[in-house]
Amino acid sequence: MSKHQDILDYLEKLPVGKRVSVRSISNHLKVSDGTAYRAIKEAENRGIVETRPRSGTVRIEKKAAVRIEKLTYSEIARISDSEVLAGKAGLGHEFSKFSIGAMTIKNIGRYLVKGGLLIVGDRENIQLLALENHNAILVTGGFSVSDKVIGVADSLGIPVMVTHYDTFTVATMINHALSNVRIKTDLTTVGQVYQSRLDYGFLKSKDTVETLNKLIEDTRNVRFPVINSQDKVVGVVSMRDVVGKDPQILLDKVMTRNPILAKPQTSLANISQKMIFEDLNMLPVVADDGALLGVITRRQAMENLPTLQHTNLYTYSDQILSNLQYEDGQYQFIVEPAMLDNAGNFAQGVLAELLKDISVRVLTKKHLKNIIIDQMMIYFLQAVQIDDCLVIRPRIITEKRRSATLDFEVYLDQQIIAKAIMTLKIN
Repeated sequence: MSKHQDILDYLEKLPVGKRVSVRSISNHLKVSDGTAYRAIKEAENRGIVETRPRSGTVRIEKKAAVRIEKLTYSEIARISDSEVLAGKAGLGHEFSKFSIGAMTIKNIGRYLVKGGLLIVGDRENIQLLALENHNAILVTGGFSVSDKVIGVADSLGIPVMVTHYDTFTVATMINHALSNVRIKTDLTTVGQVYQSRLDYGFLKSKDTVETLNKLIEDTRNVRFPVINSQDKVVGVVSMRDVVGKDPQILLDKVMTRNPILAKPQTSLANISQKMIFEDLNMLPVVADDGALLGVITRRQAMENLPTLQHTNLYTYSDQILSNLQYEDGQYQFIVEPAMLDNAGNFAQGVLAELLKDISVRVLTKKHLKNIIIDQMMIYFLQAVQIDDCLVIRPRIITEKRRSATLDFEVYLDQQIIAKAIMTLKIN
């Protein structure tokens, strides 16, 4: 095991609240200060330790990742490590806008909307005005809150929270959480487009091949989910499964068992890729208990697969691709600090995202179809640093009706610094 990993293991075993430093780590584990520093920084990125003002670096309890389905005052308290002093009855209420109380009483009124959140310091008059306008209060800097404000908040059921973070840090945390929630609402899910079981058709395991043939004639569909007596999906049957079979044979003798299933909350992007890779034309849609709700077809998934339509909201992919420029058959971008890994090298994942986008652009010009990456191999030949201008030249090696292979060469000052080969599925 490397010294770097030894330090990470040592830090994970420390009790919560234990202070650590580069010097203490290097002395205790007999490593260099540089090795200790790099390990502590990675531990901080992993959420094992945290550097606090005036306290130094301390071991903290690693927080579990929590999926936020809706942003409530309770979630704000959690992500900002706030103490709720009053108005706990209103913690379950949702909010969608926050303001920073850095202006006078005369001007702050226009920013206070019912159900909002005001981030403020130790200004009692502003806090009371926020409560009058039904705004929750988040006090930054760890300042105390007066009994008068607490009494008003409790009577109105509006939360008052206090955090030790500064205003900028808290605003950044909340803005990030809001962006995540809004992006999620832009994603189309299976539940928004699937056909109900009654509209599409379904069969029972004790039905016969004759029943299947009649359902095919009535609906013009050729594949159906099969359920048992408890309404749970137990298989899928298609016209191909019963060719030449006796009409009186039960479907549980010829159906395909243990099919891949979809749930309403699953994104269409996920389902469409799964259907392409597995070459499936229909998936049963089930509830959490496995009961059949309906079906989603491959055609439905592809036709309803939109791009994110959000304004002023950026995914990590958007941030990476915003720097990519096209000119004379080649693509170029400037290496920015955010594109580096924790060792200061150009991150392979960033290059992979750029190559994926370029391959989709190259092939959709000709096919206007869905492009799914099957395999990707990247070879780095030289190091890259900040502010380098890299040029990517794509070339189609093979192209078939349902697949393609692309070759990429990445140049810095007319010298190849990386190569990549990518195979894709065209649907």
